[in-house]
Amino acid sequence: MLSPTYNYYSASGYWNSSKLFTPYANNGRFSSNYFGLYGTYGISRNTEFYFNVPVVVQTYSETNLLNQKASLGDVTMGLSFYPAQNDIDKHFSISGGIIIPLYQNSSNTPSSLNGVTAPYVGFGALGAEAKLGYAGNAPNFIKNCYFDVSAGLRQYFSAMGPTQIFFDGTFGVGIDENWKIYGNLNAVNSTSNYQNSSSTDGVNRDFGYFRMTAGVGRKLGETTQLFGSIFQDVSGRNTGRGSGFSLFLVIKF
Repeated sequence: MLSPTYNYYSASGYWNSSKLFTPYANNGRFSSNYFGLYGTYGISRNTEFYFNVPVVVQTYSETNLLNQKASLGDVTMGLSFYPAQNDIDKHFSISGGIIIPLYQNSSNTPSSLNGVTAPYVGFGALGAEAKLGYAGNAPNFIKNCYFDVSAGLRQYFSAMGPTQIFFDGTFGVGIDENWKIYGNLNAVNSTSNYQNSSSTDGVNRDFGYFRMTAGVGRKLGETTQLFGSIFQDVSGRNTGRGSGFSLFLVIKF
């Protein structure tokens, strides 16, 4: 399976450490264009290889200021194992992978203007992740419905970390043979002893957010589906409050 993806995100302010919203100074705005290619390959009946390769273009602007960075992001690759189950409508998965940054952040205190630093595409450190997943359908609950829930842990191997706990849950309903609607809840809690103001490279590692998504999917053929969605950050800590949209294809071979 291959899934090319485009995400657009924009924020005009942020939640501080007390979870209070503050607009960016001087009409500031942050935006991100994310292009990703996610894929899986079945090694055996119960094991698959997965990968994700992103390209990110990030911009922060203020009055008389424009900082922009375009780069490859963090490549993720790993294995998922699906234990045998008697229930054909549901399956459980165990996944583990590595995170490889294809960019380099400055090792010095970043240059700044009016306290604004250039946006970085990631933490610039090797990492690993492990997650548990549960997916399937529940025809006795709602006809033609499906769900996909996962939760896990990411650890970045640098003196500043961070350590992240994440959750992702999707619930959808098929309207007919070609259309489906779905909702998604996504949360990340990232912890580090180094916040943005105390890290040596200006990268924010201590933050958290909760995001809600609503979307629709359209079957284009026997092996291809197109999905579109809109999303909104609803709460956070030490991070931007924004919204955006996503478009992605799911192509099965």
